[in-house]
Amino acid sequence: MKRQSHLPRPDRWLWAMPNLALICFLAVGVALLLFIRHNERERQHDELIEDVLWQEQALRSELVGRQNQLETLAHDYVRGDLSEGSFYGRASTIMAANSEILAIALTNEYGDAIWSYPAQAMEPLQLHPAAIEPLQRSARIGLAASTPPFDYPGAGQAIALAVPAVQGNSTLGSFVAVVSLKGLLRTYVPWWIAKRYQIGFVDIEGQTLAARPEQAVPDAGPLSYDIAFDPPGYGLRLRAKVFQTGWPFWQHALYWVLAGLSALMLWSLWVLKRHMRERLSAERAMLREMNMRQALEDSLVSGVFATDREGRTLHVNRAFCRMVGFDAEQLLGGIPPFPYWPAEARSQCEQVFAAILRGECPVNGFSLRYQRQSGERFDVRLYSSPLIDGDGRHTGWVASMTDVTELKREREALKASHERFVAVLNGLDAAVAVTDRRNGELLLSNRAFREAFRLNRPDGPLCALPLRHAEPDDEWYDPILGRWYQHHRRETLWVDQSNVWLDIATDVTERKQAADRERQQTERLQQTARLIAMGEIASSLAHELNQPLAAISSYSTACRNLVSSGQISPTELDGALEKIAEQSRRAGAIIRGIREFVQKREPKRSACAVGDLLDTVLSLLAAPLNRYYVRLVELRQADDTELYADKVMLEQVLFNLCKNGIEAMVDSPQESRELTVETHRRGEWLDLIVADRGPGIPAEEVEKLFRPFYTTKAEGMGMGLNICRTIVEHHQGRLVVEARPDGGSRFIVSLPITERRPEPSAANASLVHRL
Repeated sequence: MKRQSHLPRPDRWLWAMPNLALICFLAVGVALLLFIRHNERERQHDELIEDVLWQEQALRSELVGRQNQLETLAHDYVRGDLSEGSFYGRASTIMAANSEILAIALTNEYGDAIWSYPAQAMEPLQLHPAAIEPLQRSARIGLAASTPPFDYPGAGQAIALAVPAVQGNSTLGSFVAVVSLKGLLRTYVPWWIAKRYQIGFVDIEGQTLAARPEQAVPDAGPLSYDIAFDPPGYGLRLRAKVFQTGWPFWQHALYWVLAGLSALMLWSLWVLKRHMRERLSAERAMLREMNMRQALEDSLVSGVFATDREGRTLHVNRAFCRMVGFDAEQLLGGIPPFPYWPAEARSQCEQVFAAILRGECPVNGFSLRYQRQSGERFDVRLYSSPLIDGDGRHTGWVASMTDVTELKREREALKASHERFVAVLNGLDAAVAVTDRRNGELLLSNRAFREAFRLNRPDGPLCALPLRHAEPDDEWYDPILGRWYQHHRRETLWVDQSNVWLDIATDVTERKQAADRERQQTERLQQTARLIAMGEIASSLAHELNQPLAAISSYSTACRNLVSSGQISPTELDGALEKIAEQSRRAGAIIRGIREFVQKREPKRSACAVGDLLDTVLSLLAAPLNRYYVRLVELRQADDTELYADKVMLEQVLFNLCKNGIEAMVDSPQESRELTVETHRRGEWLDLIVADRGPGIPAEEVEKLFRPFYTTKAEGMGMGLNICRTIVEHHQGRLVVEARPDGGSRFIVSLPITERRPEPSAANASLVHRL
């Protein structure tokens, strides 16, 4: 008889159902975990590629930035604006701001360092021929180059960037920067990248040259990604490995199911919850990053737009819409011609857009003119670059533009202002120069300065030697050019806030020559005036000489008669002879005074008494006074005062003033003809006053009296009063005229009283000669 089962068949199925359900649940759970793990790996792989591409672009842009700094040094060196001292200063500044740079040097075409900062920093590079050869090739062909990685003592693996300094068809050298790969990663790999991946450089053989972090990371299999790194190239690649966090995967879960389905389910739920929490955190971080990037993009003042490879608009930012005046919905999906292209510039816009689609973009970008929706035109500067997606595929182009309308307008206004300033400066007859106060370097000069001092170059580091030793605000003579200049100098601030000298030199050669001619003419006129005056005093001379000559003749005749008669004693004879000698000296003094008065000679100062001056002048005026019946009134209160002056010149001044006063009263009634000569001391000044009772001088003609060739006389030359004022001013005095209350005019000569004055020096000889 067949044995029956303990449980009926339906019950066995009921008991088996939980096991089957548990097995099915476990299978479904394991399958679900495997599926989730696969999706997570795919997501991590996509994030890895995106982060590696971002990191590669960031590192490459930094190397491009270093290359741009080298290009700036090369351009300044070619223009001559970079000296050795400024090179060391700028190199230290660049290295302080970029810790990955180990050294900066200027090398020749053989790779030898001309300037190096720090010193001997380029010597390790000489030990690597493979690194020297790209530098030599860069210097020969005049293009930027980079070297393969090489070992730099104390810094590990490094590369060198070389930018040649090209002038015309020749290369003046190359600026080389040694960049540490380890320092590059340490400086420009952000913490959130280093927390998730190990970023490193590997060579063509897969050997790690530098990494961050430096500890070894086991091979992550598919969770690692390599990308070519150029510059510098030479097989160098950027590799990223994902840190393994140890995904909990129970390969023997079926053996544990029997130990407790509840624990397995709780564990599965806990794992799923943790996974969901990590996923949510990652999504939130990604959302925050996307929002931050969107906020950064919306905060830009530069317009950004992206197109596909056919030119269809894919994306525009807020600044771009604000510039052109269109909404994003109106621009997205559009194809050329775009509505913001003006009709007059459409051809240029099409050419530029075609160049962008071909991948052509100059370093300085494109200069275009766009229009807003309102029709207003504005100028922009446009830059473009390839648009790469997360898979590294070239999907289109992204461009940025900046509104340069105001900048262009300001530049044009500045240029116009500069042109006007240069035109005004070059239109001046005076030579204008701006020189550095410390070293005398010529910073600015106008055309008159360059023509006067024969400078061929309009600017440049020249030394303003013609004005270095000239005294400011004085006349000086240039013995090289044979010219006289009136020089004015003042200290001011230059555009860079440095202290400079502003020198203005006016060519006064013709003026000095005219002054010399005027002086010579004045001397001739002065001599003529003396001769004319001499003719007028001829009768006075005859009268003055007749008296001493008659007295000499009478005394001589009386002496002869007395001697013949024998009735004179020796004492009486001696007295008569003394009177004869006195009259002879009187006649000689008259002749000598007339000769000095009319003699042409240079000014000569000496001590002279005021009374002697007046006696000489009044003796010469005796004849005109008698001829015109003029009464002479003398109020001489300062005859004992002495002046240190030219006696003959002052006699000429007093003679001219008295003679003019006499002639002014010729037509007046005889009883009113009165000439007053007055002297008195006023502190440290001496006043000589000559007053007449003539018709007076109208107020409107007072200032004209002292002008050359102005006269109120029918036969006058108009030089007397001008000569008088010149003589008085030469003696540091003043000559003024005023009306007398009771009719007539008063001429007042005020002279300073000094013990002795220095002789005129060579510096003011021209002033003396003008007299």
